[in-house]
Amino acid sequence: MNRVSIRIRFRVSSTLAALLLALSTLLVSGAPPARAALDPKFDPSKLTIPKLHPIPAFKPTRYVMPNGIVVFLLEDHSLPTVSLSIASRASSLWDPKEKTGLSGITGVVMRSGGTATHSGDWLDDRLAAIGASIQTSIGVDVATGSFWCLTENTGEVLGLFADVLRRPAFPEDKIELSRVGARREIASRNDEMLNVLRRVATQAVYGKDSPEGRTTEYATVEAIQRDDLVKCHAQAFQPNRMFLTVYGDFKSADMKKLLATTLADWKGSGVPAPKIPEPVTSTTKRLVFAPKDDVTQAGIVLAEPGFKMLEPDYPEMDILEQALGGGFQSRLFNIIRTQRGLAYAAGAVSGAGYMRPGVFQAYSLTKSESTMVALDLLRSEVVRATREPFTEDETRIARDSQLNSLVFQFEQPSQVLARMASYEMAGYPADFLQRYQSGVEATTPASMLAAAKRHIHPDAQVVIIVGKEKDFDRPLDAMGLSVERVDITIPPPPSKTATLGAATPQQLARGKALLAKAADKAGGSAAWAAVKSLSMEQEATVSMQGQSIQLGMTMVWKLPDRMVITQKLPMGEMTQGFDGTNGWMKGFGRLQDLPASGIASFKRQYLTSMFHLFGHPEDLEVRALEEPRVVDGTSYQVAAVKSDDVRDWTLLFAPDGSLARMERQSENPQMPGLELTIYDDWRAVGTLRYPHVEKVVVGGQPFMEGKVASLKLNPELDEAQFKKPAQ
Repeated sequence: MNRVSIRIRFRVSSTLAALLLALSTLLVSGAPPARAALDPKFDPSKLTIPKLHPIPAFKPTRYVMPNGIVVFLLEDHSLPTVSLSIASRASSLWDPKEKTGLSGITGVVMRSGGTATHSGDWLDDRLAAIGASIQTSIGVDVATGSFWCLTENTGEVLGLFADVLRRPAFPEDKIELSRVGARREIASRNDEMLNVLRRVATQAVYGKDSPEGRTTEYATVEAIQRDDLVKCHAQAFQPNRMFLTVYGDFKSADMKKLLATTLADWKGSGVPAPKIPEPVTSTTKRLVFAPKDDVTQAGIVLAEPGFKMLEPDYPEMDILEQALGGGFQSRLFNIIRTQRGLAYAAGAVSGAGYMRPGVFQAYSLTKSESTMVALDLLRSEVVRATREPFTEDETRIARDSQLNSLVFQFEQPSQVLARMASYEMAGYPADFLQRYQSGVEATTPASMLAAAKRHIHPDAQVVIIVGKEKDFDRPLDAMGLSVERVDITIPPPPSKTATLGAATPQQLARGKALLAKAADKAGGSAAWAAVKSLSMEQEATVSMQGQSIQLGMTMVWKLPDRMVITQKLPMGEMTQGFDGTNGWMKGFGRLQDLPASGIASFKRQYLTSMFHLFGHPEDLEVRALEEPRVVDGTSYQVAAVKSDDVRDWTLLFAPDGSLARMERQSENPQMPGLELTIYDDWRAVGTLRYPHVEKVVVGGQPFMEGKVASLKLNPELDEAQFKKPAQ
């Protein structure tokens, strides 16, 4: 997906870091730092800094294979390694709207799923054994593949790489694993302010339904099938659209033979590249606001359509980016953050794009109470950049910073080689780097101002704000702009229960009977409804990523929605609380508010609890499903629970009528998948029976086994303990 790129640049000198480390070591040891003897005649202001050398122009071997693959070879025998990269003109914007995210999953599973000859797991083991790597991906502008290996393994790894590139297997288990990763990203996409701001800004400029503005959703991920990956691969990787570079310890004649053996007979599928419609960007000045009430800060962006790097003004606009918002010395950083103390971050992006026009942005993150003040400053500095030139000092600092960065961007011949192939693929001149360097060196305040006037249009920019509106220092409509409100909530996936249609009276009656019988087996509905509070101690084993930890857990709960849970972990204690409205978390020396996902989790605790199911069944629509489910030889009656807050919620009842299992989609972004809870060891507690053992399985993998150590019903609880602590 194309995204508005918000770049925050914090560059720390490695020399400074080393110096600080040395000083800290001396202070700890108690030894005073030695003073260097300085030559009294030494004057650092008179140091002469030589001019930066031109970016070297390499002349690799270039040829075209019979099937259209353009090859660049550059030998370097200084290390016994070989690296190969291949790029194909392709785009994730080709994804059908209803299957957004297809290209990303295809690029991942090409490698993780292996080939018909070698599984992905076998590839992992073999490449690890010989210290090699193979990667594939499909992005917004290009599909890529690459490998790195020792010289002695070049033939073998090239053969494996060609097999992955040409004949990926796309096994169903690896496709589902990639879907899990996509769901995890969807579930967590609103957790970070910058991610939300970038997405909303992209959609504000391009439109939510344009290819550039689309986002991957649960529904689009679920719609992706294996045949879609096969088709996507055939579109993206075509020999006649490929550019290949090889760098390292090889002889060109030998490499040509290897490439001919592995790739020359690849004809491709002949599938034409789909057309990407030209983006229709917005030039309507308006304010786009996305409510996000679980934060104490606001994100602000001024955005408008940008330009391609091929434009003659690119060097000037790149230096303007540095001077306006490229680092600690930039205007936005100094004025909004340093002088006014209003911003966590502030910066700008010139709007230059490589394969297609980019998006100009000026942005700031600030506390909610200073949102409009920060916006005023942001707007005034953008306008100022188009009306008066930057000073000579500002221009020099920005120009030198950009020129110095070239030393690190192109210090290796392999970096320059990759750029040369990329430029030919994108239609750039072969000496584009050299032209760019000359353009930067020639940049002046006057030329920057002229470029700014051509590319920055404050009167046509969209204002994007994300944050908690009630905390803003001024109303949104005080700006005099039309306010467009957008919803950033994550649409739930298509529910399994949604496909069942309307419940029949017979299904509802049977579902009610199943739930009533389970409540009777557990002491009766009245006994569960009589519980108004409880305290519990548990011992649990949690398993994640092959590791298991033991923990103790205490919970106090004033039904339905006030709860404090304390976990005693090997590394310390963590407490989470919810007072019915606000949530908090304390542990490891920090106290912070819970994100929206944490608050939603607390609310689901009661909704899915037996105190709700058994004590207040009238609140729920429970339908019995026709087919029983057999698990490990036991036949369970199944009922589906309709809920807007819990996805794919089903109950499984044992042959004796007791509630044996509960299933629902996990809401944990780190562990997406079906969450199964198994109830066991029912014991009497007062007048009801409570399961003293719970096992939780997520995505088919054991996650937690908890055992109740003590349970008290209806204890007196102080309301104050649910409130956020002072510190």
